[in-house]
Amino acid sequence: MIVKFREPAADKTTKDEVVETAADEALSSEPGATPEVTEHVKKTVADADVVRLDRELDEAEQTKVVNELRADPAVEYAEPDRLAAASWMPNDPYFRPVQWANTKTRGIDFPGAWDLARGNGQTIGILDTGITSHPDLNPKVVAGRDFITPTNLSVDGNGRDANPRDEGDWSPAGHCGTGSPARNSSWHGSHVAGLAAAATNNGTGIAGAAPGAKIQPVRVLGKCTFGWVSDIADAVSWASGASVAGQPRNPNPSTVINMSLNYPGQCGNTLQAAINTAVGRNVPVVVAAGNSGVNAAGTAPANCGNTIVVGAAGPNGVPASYSNIGAVVDVLAPGGTWSDPMLSTVNSGARTPAGGTYNNQYGTSMAAPLVAGTVALMKQANPGLTPARIEQVLKSTSTGRLGSLQINPAAAVRSVALTGQVATNYTASGAIGSKWRATGGAAKWGNPVTREGAAANGGRYQEFVKSGRKTTIYWHSRTGARIVENPTAIGRAFLAHGRERGYGFPSTDERRATGGAYQVFVNGPKINKVLWTSRTGAHAVQENGGIGRAWMRAGYERGWGWPTSGEYRSGNEVRQHYSNGVTAHWTSARGVWTTR
Repeated sequence: MIVKFREPAADKTTKDEVVETAADEALSSEPGATPEVTEHVKKTVADADVVRLDRELDEAEQTKVVNELRADPAVEYAEPDRLAAASWMPNDPYFRPVQWANTKTRGIDFPGAWDLARGNGQTIGILDTGITSHPDLNPKVVAGRDFITPTNLSVDGNGRDANPRDEGDWSPAGHCGTGSPARNSSWHGSHVAGLAAAATNNGTGIAGAAPGAKIQPVRVLGKCTFGWVSDIADAVSWASGASVAGQPRNPNPSTVINMSLNYPGQCGNTLQAAINTAVGRNVPVVVAAGNSGVNAAGTAPANCGNTIVVGAAGPNGVPASYSNIGAVVDVLAPGGTWSDPMLSTVNSGARTPAGGTYNNQYGTSMAAPLVAGTVALMKQANPGLTPARIEQVLKSTSTGRLGSLQINPAAAVRSVALTGQVATNYTASGAIGSKWRATGGAAKWGNPVTREGAAANGGRYQEFVKSGRKTTIYWHSRTGARIVENPTAIGRAFLAHGRERGYGFPSTDERRATGGAYQVFVNGPKINKVLWTSRTGAHAVQENGGIGRAWMRAGYERGWGWPTSGEYRSGNEVRQHYSNGVTAHWTSARGVWTTR
């Protein structure tokens, strides 16, 4: 950090005492030793000291220390020394030369948004024709479902099931309406999914709007790209995590839903009720305006309430002539034109699935997933956002040289990113509320910034923020209500490993140990103890696994030491490293042994 002392010529010992006292005051409640000054790196042109501490501070910790320094009469000013970088540009070969829609020059500024958020922790429900195997999609897909009931549309020979594979929407002449021509399969759902969240920076194909988000394919459109509203409505409810009669509960609910589909007429009670259910669960519903060049007020689900309705633009924000228009359209996004289409993931099969490839399509169907991806970025930056607030921000940050409402992802994410205190009207109740109040309530953890929501595997969660520091309280019937402190090293490791779907639900709060801290998580049969020291970082030991049980028998961290890695596979072995120079090895045939 950069510290300008009122007496720049004071000796370094005196300056070190000022900095270390501020760190001690600011971080006395944090795990680990109070940081000390290890180096005066340089003097700035303004005669300020650039000082380095003996451990890295996260952003919240750094802010606390800087604020303490600013309050010290010996300090003229203090500020973080930030590491600048060029805007993140993925290495996908089609990104720069072909994906005009994702760049600021002709489309919208996704690279600027990606410097702030990439959709981590979010899942985009793609309610469409399903999905096919593709190298740019497979790493991003979580379990979805096929909601098509009639077998004359499903093509796969059965009704609703757990397989959302796109079987192809091809048809002979006359099968999709009187006089309809023969058509090959469109692979529409795969194309939409790629635009929303294709695997990005993987040296392959395209970049998705939300590189860190997952894709949940929910099949609602079959042969002829037709689907019944009754099936679509159930799919909306299921994707959001609500219960649907006769269907298993969605174990990984979507956090934003995309529907690149439409039909003429007014939104009925059935679909509107499903959309209201999703929005009531804090899941925004993004829909395409339609491609008939008419007022979208006569097209559903664009005329359904509680939706974010997306029209299409060509290059440079010019509204596309085919896009439906009118007051129900909330925003525009690039949807492409015949001469400037949108490249995305599809299948090479003419009728039935074959190999993964790429091709061009255009329409409001292509515009909607760019907005759904933007919503995922916004929700990562501020998980407490309501669907209504998201819609309002998308509109208020939109741009366009012709007065159009073309979204600006970077501005939208900047507008909602959590900084400082967050004022909300949310309340905390039940077991989570009791835990919050019993451990200090608003005075310690701040106020709730989300409603209580559904977590994986039947759990619940709610988020709280104080002075920019976020805390999440999780509840599960097996573990009760426990606290995850997101900014700590253990909290960051929990987030990076998939939250409750990774390490599992916390079964303890974060606790101090001699020289460090730990927290225990339970994921089904696995018990993961995440341990941290300033020297080793945060890593998990699976206490009821072969290596974990051997570590415990050897004396926990007093024996092999603290973990310096997680478990990983090397050949036919599972290995893990520990701070006392021990490497643990495991195979099913031999069990556990160690090397040094």
